[in-house]
Amino acid sequence: MTNRNRRSFVTTVATAGTLGLAGCLSTISEWRGSDDGPIAQQPSDRTGDDPERLGLPGESIDRFEDLEQWRSMIDAGSLEAATDEPYTGSQSARLTADDETEYAAIYTTTGGIDLREQNLSLAVNFTSREQLHLSLELFAPNAQHAYTMARTLTGPTDRWVRVDFGTSRVDGQPDLADVREIRLTARRRGDHTGPIACRVDDLRAVDRPETGSVMLLFDGTLESHYTTAFERMEQYGYAGVEAVIPEAVGDTRDGRLTLDALSELDDAGWDMAARPRTGANFIHEYSPEQQADLIERTKASLERWGFDAGAKHFITPRNVLGPETIDLVREYHEQAFRYGGGPNGLALTDPHNVGVFSGAAGSETYTYIDHAAAYGQLAVLHFEEIGNDGFDEQAFAALLEYLDEQEINVVTATDLLEGA
Repeated sequence: MTNRNRRSFVTTVATAGTLGLAGCLSTISEWRGSDDGPIAQQPSDRTGDDPERLGLPGESIDRFEDLEQWRSMIDAGSLEAATDEPYTGSQSARLTADDETEYAAIYTTTGGIDLREQNLSLAVNFTSREQLHLSLELFAPNAQHAYTMARTLTGPTDRWVRVDFGTSRVDGQPDLADVREIRLTARRRGDHTGPIACRVDDLRAVDRPETGSVMLLFDGTLESHYTTAFERMEQYGYAGVEAVIPEAVGDTRDGRLTLDALSELDDAGWDMAARPRTGANFIHEYSPEQQADLIERTKASLERWGFDAGAKHFITPRNVLGPETIDLVREYHEQAFRYGGGPNGLALTDPHNVGVFSGAAGSETYTYIDHAAAYGQLAVLHFEEIGNDGFDEQAFAALLEYLDEQEINVVTATDLLEGA
């Protein structure tokens, strides 16, 4: 980011880190009643990880201890309390839908709460399928004025993760000072057969920063990231994040980056993030021991080359994570990225579940950048080849010019981690 943007980013994140829902705490408290103590700290993944966690930012809107205020939508599955390993408190909410039911959806009415300055997050644990699509809709004040947030989850199954919801669509002219209904919907993604089964807990509101952020993430250790993208980005003082596959470094016959080029990017403020080589397989298709070896060796290579800051960040190969994979990623890395299909709410409540989307998706990419700028969120733009047979170089240049015209910060993974 530019020096101007870097100062702005640090200031706004410091402000967002203050706990509390400025201007709307009393409204939420009146809606949900009194609170019996602080929210539990983020639990362990229940596979031997250290259970001690830092407290989360923001305040809980609903811990799903009382499901009387929630209802299932008609012909949209069922809702019940789940007391088996809840995320926090004594229970979570379980949403299910059988093979013949299109989706599972629940809603609650609020009487009107003020969420103008907040982003929302939710703890989620799903089973029976590898991918799930979640949408969280705010009707403000009714369905004609809807503010929709969405996230695609590509694993892990049977693990609690937090979803920091980013804005995907705005219909009408929603008044977020008067949110009357909250609706949560779980849909199949990928394989469209089989049941839906997920648990949710701790719907949470965090103070959003005044200024949103964009991250430029380059995957594949490709030469064009240095020869084309780097030169274009230098004109604006932007730094990016390179997903480094150690085994590919120096293979110039296949158009890969050299170690010298990576070092120059690193000197210019880029992050050299860890991206294990898994070939045609998903990483979770390897044994837990093989997964650990892939993750450990990739991180060690980056550290051996002097890319210690970038080695803290994990880029998911082929996007899908298994339960053992997320356990290992949490052990070895401080932040992780994979496909999410839209922006992320800030401040982050789960740095190991940061969603990315294509930077080459035309109007959709620009729309998500706009949403990130308007609502204090994070848009992580994912690129592969720039120029040649990949994303058109002039289109990439136009995208950078558009970013320069917005009131938005361009950040690296390290900026995000240090500011969160």
